[in-house]
Amino acid sequence: MKIFVEIGRTAVKASRSALRDRISALEDAGATGVSVSDHMFTSNGGPGGGRRLQCDPLTTLAAVAGLSDRLELLTIVMNTGWLHPAFILRQFSQLALLVGGERVTAGIGAGWNAEEFAAIGLRMSPFAERMERFEETLQIARQLYGSRQANFEGEYVVVRDLPLSPVPATPPRLLVGGGSERALELAGRYADVVDLQGHPKYGHLVGSTAEKAAADVRRRALTTIADLQERMSVVGEAAKTAGRAPGSVQASVQVSYVAYWSKYDRERMERAFYADWAKVDGPPLTENPFVLVGEPREIADALVQRHEAFGLSQVSLSDRSDMASAPADPLRFCREVIPLLN
Repeated sequence: MKIFVEIGRTAVKASRSALRDRISALEDAGATGVSVSDHMFTSNGGPGGGRRLQCDPLTTLAAVAGLSDRLELLTIVMNTGWLHPAFILRQFSQLALLVGGERVTAGIGAGWNAEEFAAIGLRMSPFAERMERFEETLQIARQLYGSRQANFEGEYVVVRDLPLSPVPATPPRLLVGGGSERALELAGRYADVVDLQGHPKYGHLVGSTAEKAAADVRRRALTTIADLQERMSVVGEAAKTAGRAPGSVQASVQVSYVAYWSKYDRERMERAFYADWAKVDGPPLTENPFVLVGEPREIADALVQRHEAFGLSQVSLSDRSDMASAPADPLRFCREVIPLLN
């Protein structure tokens, strides 16, 4: 199983030497790779209030490529709605040329944060329109990374005799993230990896950016491992309809919190954990796919069980935590849990 560590919090404020030290520590600890997101900022309120700044993802990953000969590079996910997707796909191709495509996963998405679109003077299209454009992007990506050239006359995106440039020996893998039926169907048809999110039956992501973020947290808090089994069946059916082989799409999950609690602590602190995290009463934490709790051996066993349940093949560990009961400590995870997985 691949273990990625988010480095956005480090990279947004780190000097080259500080980033080098972080990358060296992750290598020594046994991490598979690093992941970054593609937000310019995230906000808990209106303009100017409570904004958390974010690193530039592909510049950061290029720096990591220069600092590490081993770590894999992953985005979760690049917003393809801001510019022509050919430019984004080309950047991933360049990374693949530099480090080998087997080390690069091009995580791409349709965009959802209206505040970011507004901040650069762009209109964020309705969901259905964004997903149509995103499917066109995925079709172009498959052409470029498959035949090294693309021709596509879409409603939203057009490419004519566009060569892949540069041309790596191995193209990047494609990752699609999402929780909606539409996103999962697109992942089944086009992706190599799907990053599973909260089940939409627990609420839709509507309203302001802050309201969407809160709804996403609630969905993740209420989603169970059984729910993700059902989600992967949607992906599998879409892959089958597209004529792809079984197992073509691997499952990925972003782990929000890791708590090294004893069984006694878990029983005592579970309700308070949910109240602090999402202000809901969630399922037992051992059934929540976005949280890992227990001693290192229990956590390793839980990951194996999730692999067996819904095909989990990689996780991305958060590099930040807003709860003292589950502090972000990905280095400890790498040192104590990864050897048990291997």
